[in-house]
Amino acid sequence: MNESYIRHKYAIEELEPKDMSIKPVLFFGYDIVMSFVSALVAFIVSYQAYRAHTITRKKSFLALELGFIFTGIGLLADSILSYAAIASRTPHFFGVGYLAYFISTAIGYALILGSYIIDRVMMEEAVPAMIPIARYGSLPESILLILIGVVMIQSMINLLMDRSLNKLLIAAAFTSIFLSHLCFMIQALAFASLLVIGQILRFIGFMMFAVFIIRVVRAG
Repeated sequence: MNESYIRHKYAIEELEPKDMSIKPVLFFGYDIVMSFVSALVAFIVSYQAYRAHTITRKKSFLALELGFIFTGIGLLADSILSYAAIASRTPHFFGVGYLAYFISTAIGYALILGSYIIDRVMMEEAVPAMIPIARYGSLPESILLILIGVVMIQSMINLLMDRSLNKLLIAAAFTSIFLSHLCFMIQALAFASLLVIGQILRFIGFMMFAVFIIRVVRAG
């Protein structure tokens, strides 16, 4: 079914079938907007993590800050290049945009995992992070799903050990992001409508993490 999904409306008339990417026509503009908005939220969370780092001096917040920066850059690059592909009718930009998104997101998740390692090594309270986002190839999405799944499990373990509101927000954020990647992976295979659900879940996860960071900054 992957060949039946095209990335934008011009693909039908202008592009060769081999250039078509996995993406339903109906959701293309929506996805560009949501990726752009999610990138802005990621940068806001990164800034709040920077403030938390200056207040608490915890290195885990620095890893969180960098993780969100990479996530935001990936989402922004994908959004801009996807729009450029439409404007210039150059399908090559789609692949470049998604590659930039995938690499940046993988780095961001690695930094998030690093925040757990830093806290554990330094015997401090764990401060997890998220990032986000993602899209539309079943294989890369499954890789990101595994990475964020590890973080989600760790956040749930932390919640069981300390049932505070902050830990609940973190666990809920990672769970929402994990489910968003699951939706992206499945929609790449068959169910195009899951793209909308995945984007919403990712945005919710980002917002919950923003609330957590703001709470830390205010408490500090």
